[in-house]
Amino acid sequence: MKNGQLKPGYNLQLGTNSQFALAYGLYPNPTDTRTLKPFLQSIQTLELFQHIVADAGYGSEENYNFILDDLEKTPLIPYGTYQKEQKKSYKKSEANPENWTYLEDSDQWIKPDGVVYSFKNYSRRTDKYGFEKDIKIYESDPIQASEELDQLARTEKGNLKQIQYNPTWNYFKNLVKDKLTSKEGARIYAKRKVDVEPVFGRMKGVFGVRRVHVRGQKVVETEIGFLLMSMNLTKLAKKIVQDKRNKKKNTDDSAGFHLKQLNLSVFFYLLASFCPASFPLTIILK
Repeated sequence: MKNGQLKPGYNLQLGTNSQFALAYGLYPNPTDTRTLKPFLQSIQTLELFQHIVADAGYGSEENYNFILDDLEKTPLIPYGTYQKEQKKSYKKSEANPENWTYLEDSDQWIKPDGVVYSFKNYSRRTDKYGFEKDIKIYESDPIQASEELDQLARTEKGNLKQIQYNPTWNYFKNLVKDKLTSKEGARIYAKRKVDVEPVFGRMKGVFGVRRVHVRGQKVVETEIGFLLMSMNLTKLAKKIVQDKRNKKKNTDDSAGFHLKQLNLSVFFYLLASFCPASFPLTIILK
């Protein structure tokens, strides 16, 4: 918990569209990164959606790879340093290899100060969850163009400097960056905060739910399922009443056109985006 206390709880993953809860799941993982893949795998209607929209907490090489290659969907999910990389200081930083000059023919990087780094070897890293990453290791050349560069090419202990480059991760980063900055991607991603966040707001503010009152994942899932169904039904009832009021205000022709237009709009957004987000739930032990 944020106050330093350790309490039993679940990480609630919720997928929404137009502020209606479409799918949910409970996970013991405290972070969102490890929950996205099993959550998406559990959704039976995922073929209806083309875009997976989420915040930066879900951005990772494994998740991008799963969404693009396995699901064949479009991830509109920023990575952890996405906002930082938009700053001028980051784009001008000489310490950032992305701002260096790359020589494709010789597979070398040239730092702005003139130090040349050449490819040394590949390194395969496996995280504790079994996901493998292929890293390219570059090392500064022992002989540079000048004595000054020779000194800059070495650490304080006299070792040649190295940099690590992950081609797959950088490919995903550039792809996601292009998607998020495109006209369509920016429009869809902008809807995330007004789509999924209000659902959690209603859950806590209107329905007063911050904790569950049962133990065991199955029964907790049942309790949350009833809660989300009631939230969907109340929202649907409100929408039906509002549509009837709008229909009375218009003529028969205009009302028919309005309802047809509404159906097309809902269908369009259904195909456009699917917004997963998380919310921590605490168990009240009795």
